[in-house]
Amino acid sequence: MDETLLLWVNQGWAHPWLDVLFAWASKRVSFALPVLLVLLATSVWRFRGDGLKLWLLLVLIVGIADTLGGLAKHLIAQPRPCYEISAELRSPGHGAMKACEAAHTGMPSNHAINFLTMAAFLGATLRSLRWRVGLVAVALLVAVSRVYLGKHYPSQVLLGALAGIAVGLGGYLLTARLPFMRAIRARQQSPAVLVEDP
Repeated sequence: MDETLLLWVNQGWAHPWLDVLFAWASKRVSFALPVLLVLLATSVWRFRGDGLKLWLLLVLIVGIADTLGGLAKHLIAQPRPCYEISAELRSPGHGAMKACEAAHTGMPSNHAINFLTMAAFLGATLRSLRWRVGLVAVALLVAVSRVYLGKHYPSQVLLGALAGIAVGLGGYLLTARLPFMRAIRARQQSPAVLVEDP
């Protein structure tokens, strides 16, 4: 079932525009870094010094999630599909699947862990429905890209997503009582801030 779903997404969804979109969503430098910088600018604009602290805390929690994902990969040692069934996979923009350009093991997907951690942590912290929907949409785009590109089985992405949600919510619960986190929540409850909330 895992392989069938993978091939359905990898081959059945094939489209030149999706090739470009999902390849971009999987890149750390041209996608993940700009997302982090936008979050930094927005946090500082909305919450000033507390926004910077929130962003630094986010980076710390995502770093912890990434480290845990790497350890889990080593312990579980399940290969990526691009190593196991490369002959059956399509490499977007290149036809037949080329060799993986990443570590051999793929359970869980660190892309899914990192972006779902970000979405869960900020989603719990920020009260704006628009922000929550936007964060989840970005995280899901990245997660699906890993299957579309043949870098992970759906189960590897699903486990990564669930782990990311757990780490993100856990990080929020552990830090919710910090003074700057309380201040951010208080500012969001102010009528003036609610009007300005994008």
